[in-house]
Amino acid sequence: MKSKLKIMILHNMVTPYRLPLFEELSKKYDLTVYFCKTKDKDRLWKTDLNKYSFKYKILDHKDFGPFVINPTLKKELKKNPCDIYICFENPENSFSILKALKFAKMNKKKFILVNGRRDDEIVSLRNLNESKLFIKNIIYKLIRYLYFNHRAYLYKNSHSFISYCKKTTVFLTKNTIQKNKIFTGIQNYPKSLLPKPAWKSRPSEYKNKKIIFHLGYLNERKGVDYLIKAFNELNRKDTLLLIAGTGDQEDKLKELARDNLNIKFLGYREGIEKANYYSIADFFVFPTLYDVWGHVVTESFYYGTPVICTDKAEAKELIEEGKTGFVIPSENVNALAKVMKRLLDNPKVLKQMKENVKKVPKSKIVDINASVKTFEKAIKCVLKEK
Repeated sequence: MKSKLKIMILHNMVTPYRLPLFEELSKKYDLTVYFCKTKDKDRLWKTDLNKYSFKYKILDHKDFGPFVINPTLKKELKKNPCDIYICFENPENSFSILKALKFAKMNKKKFILVNGRRDDEIVSLRNLNESKLFIKNIIYKLIRYLYFNHRAYLYKNSHSFISYCKKTTVFLTKNTIQKNKIFTGIQNYPKSLLPKPAWKSRPSEYKNKKIIFHLGYLNERKGVDYLIKAFNELNRKDTLLLIAGTGDQEDKLKELARDNLNIKFLGYREGIEKANYYSIADFFVFPTLYDVWGHVVTESFYYGTPVICTDKAEAKELIEEGKTGFVIPSENVNALAKVMKRLLDNPKVLKQMKENVKKVPKSKIVDINASVKTFEKAIKCVLKEK
């Protein structure tokens, strides 16, 4: 019996939506997943790795600002040599990604880079870039310059690429990557993680009201303050804005919404609770200032909810303008208020949009096998190379 191809995946943390992908890949390959850490402190999700059978190890780590150092990775790589090394690119794990790449090069093995970023911004260091102190601006520019060169080295030495979306593929080709080495997928959200709503109808407190829903971490990057300002501008008595999530901007956002009784903060919600709110919403708003993808768009579509999304989330490519949602400029309160008003004032349009959302192919949003096939194509590509 032919032995399975040995593959290593290096991933930033234990993220629930990636685990089903790893599980499916492990059925086809001898896979080991190394997680650089368990999770960031602001990630409140619950993850049960015991539900999965793929091999994994959570590496020892040390935090250096936003960057993660994994001192035991080299030892693990030597202990478990593989045929192909796959790394998910992000700036916070640059040191470990570089270590994996150099190990693959030294042992003449293939290296695949999974890429979702179209720029060299380091969002976790945004405070340095926006600081009024000149020295902090200089530090940010220096780190960004080093990251730019790091990425150039990665691109030059990777044998194939898995791209999150079409825009990322365009970015890679502009960086002189051959198109036949790039395999464009989609950021599917596993159906197994999306339970059916328990609510058969709206609770009494939400009846006879139109509902705008938002879910996400309440931090500066998510742009929820622009959503609240836009909703305040509408001054609607017939509409509720429901905001689910928690984060370091929560108190500030509640203060901004203090005089509007139609804005409700729901706290952190997951599982069936999350499904319930998606199911009763008239539409979802994703006002992000920066997102490599934006799984809330996928979730919204799964539950039949149209989406208003900013142009700063790559998940915008799922939206068919005017049919399943709208894409607006980020940080633009007037544009957001205008589109929300349009939907609220035109129930027939909104009803048709909901029907259109239900027709979005599941392969675009929740079919994990679509993601598996993208990985398989990239793996087959590098195996053909001498």
